[in-house]
Amino acid sequence: MINSLLNGILNLIIKDGGEKMKKEMLNKPNQLISLVPERSVTVTQRKAYNNFLKYAQNKLKFECYEDNIFKIPCRLLHKKANLNNKNNEYIYEELKALMKITVEIVDKENSDDWETFTLLSYIKKKREFYYYELNHFIIKALKEQNFFTPLNLMMIKSLDSQYSMIFYELAIRYQKYKIPKMSVKEVRDLTNTTDDYNRFYDFRRYVLDKACEEINEKTDIILRYTTEKKGRRIAFVDFEIEKKEIIPAVTKNKPKKVRSYSKEVLELFELLPKKEQTEAYKGEFERLLGKHSLEYLKADIEYAKRVKPANLLGFLKSSCNQGHYAAIELEKKRHKEELARKRAEEAKRRKEREERLGRIAHQKAVERYERLSEEELKQL
Repeated sequence: MINSLLNGILNLIIKDGGEKMKKEMLNKPNQLISLVPERSVTVTQRKAYNNFLKYAQNKLKFECYEDNIFKIPCRLLHKKANLNNKNNEYIYEELKALMKITVEIVDKENSDDWETFTLLSYIKKKREFYYYELNHFIIKALKEQNFFTPLNLMMIKSLDSQYSMIFYELAIRYQKYKIPKMSVKEVRDLTNTTDDYNRFYDFRRYVLDKACEEINEKTDIILRYTTEKKGRRIAFVDFEIEKKEIIPAVTKNKPKKVRSYSKEVLELFELLPKKEQTEAYKGEFERLLGKHSLEYLKADIEYAKRVKPANLLGFLKSSCNQGHYAAIELEKKRHKEELARKRAEEAKRRKEREERLGRIAHQKAVERYERLSEEELKQL
């Protein structure tokens, strides 16, 4: 039961990070990664709670600490959780709300057995410090660290969406293996969107695509997903994780090695909107060119640019796999080209006909002129 409980907590309390080349690791117990709270947890609350965990973890690791109450400097928390530009009243309300977030864990083998607790049981601000109390199960998990996910809090600091934080933490937990295929209900429970975005189109656009787009842009992984139907309805979501290629640091005397791509990849890359031109696309285009023609992918990109999806990379991959987007565009293009060719040929024939008629009329006029008598010429 405790393991199930801790497994849940990790997913709820997500991350915080972003500054390049720096690491500030939180070894978050795996039990805390797939937690489903009874109410939504905001981005501010997630970042603050992660830093509460990180600070407590350091205390438990490097000091003989037996108390459940920790204190963290206000200035440090504000900096780590991006709260420097928030007013005191906003911070107070966000931290106070953490004490109202209840988590319930039901035993999968016996649904009559359950546990429930709050993420934060106590918090106080006094002068330059926050004092906070963690549940003893969470403290136990932070101490033991038998099964944990190393999260770089600096990597997540720039994430703005709570859904990005949820899926990124889940991806890091399973990056060496694979995120288990999840039902749509499980994903909705995880993101606390059971009552939101009733149409799957909206859920895909505002939750899945938005999160994947931000993760792909700001973090060290690329997260994609595919959907699977059961009958006529989309029933499952299957995530795919790819680690971004990291170019190692070089000395001043060694030139930086840059991966080269074919002219076809670069041609496709240039078709993207400027804000979408990131290295992740080049690798994806290289893979897609192994399955599709250059013209096919060009048509897909132009179609995606007109549709303007929230996650352009995911949209392109999906459209290429399904085939109909590019096929329709190519058919339209071929139809336009054929129509333009026929119009050009008709214009050419019309011009030739007019020129031929003009030559005939001119020849007849000359012949009539030459047949005129002296008297007729004088009259003219």
